[in-house]
Amino acid sequence: MVDEYTVKCATYRHTKSGAELISAQADDDNKVFGIVFRTPVSDSTGVPHILEHSVLCGSDKYTSKEPFVELLKGSLQTFLNAFTYPDRTCYPVASQNTKDFYNLVNVYLDAVLHPRAKRDPTVRSQEGWHYELETPEEPLTYKGVVFNEMKGVYSSPDSLMYRAAQQLTFPDNTYSVDSGGDPVAIPSLTFDQFKSFHDSYYHPANSRIFFYGDDDLYTRLDLLDSYLKHFDAADTSAPATSEVATQKLIQQPRRKVEKYPVAPDEAEPKHMVMLSWLLHEDALSSDDELALGVLDHLLMGTPTSALYKPMIESGLGSQIMGGGLSDELKQATFSIGLKGVKPEDVPKVEELAVSTLKEAASEGFEADAIEASLNTIEFSLREFNTGGFPGALSVRLAVMPPCLYGRGSPRTRCASRSR
Repeated sequence: MVDEYTVKCATYRHTKSGAELISAQADDDNKVFGIVFRTPVSDSTGVPHILEHSVLCGSDKYTSKEPFVELLKGSLQTFLNAFTYPDRTCYPVASQNTKDFYNLVNVYLDAVLHPRAKRDPTVRSQEGWHYELETPEEPLTYKGVVFNEMKGVYSSPDSLMYRAAQQLTFPDNTYSVDSGGDPVAIPSLTFDQFKSFHDSYYHPANSRIFFYGDDDLYTRLDLLDSYLKHFDAADTSAPATSEVATQKLIQQPRRKVEKYPVAPDEAEPKHMVMLSWLLHEDALSSDDELALGVLDHLLMGTPTSALYKPMIESGLGSQIMGGGLSDELKQATFSIGLKGVKPEDVPKVEELAVSTLKEAASEGFEADAIEASLNTIEFSLREFNTGGFPGALSVRLAVMPPCLYGRGSPRTRCASRSR
């Protein structure tokens, strides 16, 4: 029982397929379902991203070529999407209407487990990449939904900076390549590689499933069993191969200069500078995670915070970048930087960030500031204001990293049962 949210939560393991389920019963008619697969990669062909698009292009049971588009138009959904992370792929849906909700769940389960894309190469070509010829006189060009999307991403200076920082911080594991796809590498993805990736990673034993809402528990379990009973846990190698390797702490600073496109009429292009630290090797305890959250708020939580204020008031740049603590990957990082930096001020940004952090480590924080940060964090957790985003979906996305990496707060760990 999660008393703060009046939610009854339990975990289940489907005996035959090996799938794991987090089932949350709540007095909330905005029901949420999600299935996530661990999908680490060793190259930048973008196969998990292309597969994320492709599985929603029809399946064995739902043969429409674009069921996702039809659901967007005709469903009562309150959320319908999919996400590709650097190490996992998520498929969440939400609806306040029970019949509509279960229809969404059926469509998504059949899509990820039995996609048309595995037997129809044109899906990968459409969503990933293909050759295109406008006229006989013109040269062949590359086209594709993901290919075109990532061309846009790779033209964004901010995206290039964050990607370079992640790859520099994690040089030895899956985070050193681009799960979304590098436009240079995407055309090297073959249909056989595409199918093989689905076979390896889209097995229920490599998934984590989430249900939340006021719908009936046994209806959930029966629906899942109708899909999962056709799979055997022994038939996949993914659980052994989908673990993300721990990145060893790097003792010496590493630097990388990344070029980015600018407008032809931009007289004096400015620099962006960002520093990033890997915070740990061993898994963090719940107390350590809470302490890091409080420390992040003290350093970066408000415009007057200990690191934010000197950085933005330094005049070395026009805007903060980096965002502080990030804990959505296997290991947490801390980043800080500035945009709009003059070339001669680049080293000053690093000097200011490091000296400010050293000062904070040496002098600590006032007791009143620590108490204020704790109160702010507690209020935010109690208020749980997610705007138009379904609150349960925010919970679901937050609990996925602990579930995938074997972490979890003892205060919220669910009772375990099997089916």
